[in-house]
Amino acid sequence: MLRRNVNLLGAIAFWGTTTLTLSTALGQEVVVAPILGHADGTPVEAAADKPMIRIAAVPQEKNDPFKPAPPAVAPKEEAAPAAEKEAETSEPVELAAPKQDAPAEKSEQESEAGEPKPVPAKTMDIPADSLEPEKKEAEPAKPAEPKEEPAQQPAPLMQDKDARPIKEGEADPEKKAEEPAPSVTEEEPKVEKELPPEVRSLKPRIARVLSYYYKTQPSDASKHDVWETMHGFLPWGVDALIRTPQYRQPVSTIGWICWNKPCRGHKLFEVKNGKLEARQGPRVQGHHGQFLAMLAQSYVPASYEIQVDGQSFTVADLIEFEKETCQPKSELTFKLISLSYYLPADATWTSRDGQEWNIERLLKEEITQKVVGAACGGTHRLTGISFAVASRKKAGLPMDGVWAKAQEYLDAYHQHSFNIQNRDGSFSTNWFEGRGMDRDIDRRLQTSGHILEFLIFSLPEEELTSPEIVNAVNYITTIMEQNPKHDWSIGPKGHALHALVLYDQLVFGTKPGSRTEEILQTSHD
Repeated sequence: MLRRNVNLLGAIAFWGTTTLTLSTALGQEVVVAPILGHADGTPVEAAADKPMIRIAAVPQEKNDPFKPAPPAVAPKEEAAPAAEKEAETSEPVELAAPKQDAPAEKSEQESEAGEPKPVPAKTMDIPADSLEPEKKEAEPAKPAEPKEEPAQQPAPLMQDKDARPIKEGEADPEKKAEEPAPSVTEEEPKVEKELPPEVRSLKPRIARVLSYYYKTQPSDASKHDVWETMHGFLPWGVDALIRTPQYRQPVSTIGWICWNKPCRGHKLFEVKNGKLEARQGPRVQGHHGQFLAMLAQSYVPASYEIQVDGQSFTVADLIEFEKETCQPKSELTFKLISLSYYLPADATWTSRDGQEWNIERLLKEEITQKVVGAACGGTHRLTGISFAVASRKKAGLPMDGVWAKAQEYLDAYHQHSFNIQNRDGSFSTNWFEGRGMDRDIDRRLQTSGHILEFLIFSLPEEELTSPEIVNAVNYITTIMEQNPKHDWSIGPKGHALHALVLYDQLVFGTKPGSRTEEILQTSHD
């Protein structure tokens, strides 16, 4: 009797395992899309042996990726990362009062409207001189040819291995490749300077913080509008994922918005007179050119596809829209960021009202406006100026006239930021108006995250290991490390995490798109 029971149980276990394995293998199909071209727009030849990026797993009988499917199940939150020991940081960071002492701001859009307008402080408003920009005939933009058979879903973004933020003094990688390698007798091999211990100790902590927030707090198309979703993908760029009602698993956030899919019922794009346009206002983008600026900071190529109402466009069409809608005496901050990235440094164009524009004119318009009182304390305006200056230097064009003044402008704000920096490494909670150390932890993250992001964008790389920057990075890392369950506002959280991502890339050499590579390693076997 006992032997018969053992045989019976063995047969049941065997058939149960076999059935489960077959149902798993046959019941799921991985929807994939090929790797995109490089960030500079050059195409990549398709190769059958190259990996494909996993987008979503859908039932075999539902091959249409846009066919409604049960909503994605939110993943369980991982345990909060343990706080680092005091020996690992230069000194313990004093944390602010809990959330209930001061409510967190809902978003940067709402905070800008709700905050009292600060009294203008003494700022370096440099008037634009009478330099006449060199006029060049703008080459007519080649319209993007619509694809005959569009893909079933947005292609995931795969980053070029050499993509990185624009920094001063960097040579063009293509030109570098053309030059012959110097002999040993002509030039001594460059020896990289070893990072100080206090900098090296930040690397594993930053990695843990970024990994935690990336894995546990993806965007949700049913809960977050377009503005919130944009700030959700800002730190992660091409790696950003979003939960949607249509898919069982998260999909590319940038692809979702570029295919004009709804975020909390709102869509970013529309087509007018056959041309692509981006809406501006509450729940979409708070400023003209804001979405394109975030694509630029994510190194998205101009050839990436945008789909609106069945019509096919590319990011290049969005660039043309932002060029054509330039208006004098308006906020051009985000246009300056994006167009400095996507256009040649000496590019010229004509707006819809017939005016001639170039990057130099955009810079003049921005540099003559005040920093204090601008969006997010003026940090975005300073970031735009930084992008323009870096692009000019990279192109090897003269740094005279308004360009020299712009560099002086940035240098002055660098020094001013450090002069009013708090002892714990945080920056002033009064932005650039003067010293400030508000106890509200949300306010601290908002101001310190934005200011640190601007400084990392604009400082020379050798200054990123200075004590002032190291203390600021340590501060942001610590408060996000010690408060993983805090309900951070999406805007301030996105910019603070983006500052850590930039530091991780520029100081520790982490490549953009590395999280996509991790997905490839775990899901394409």
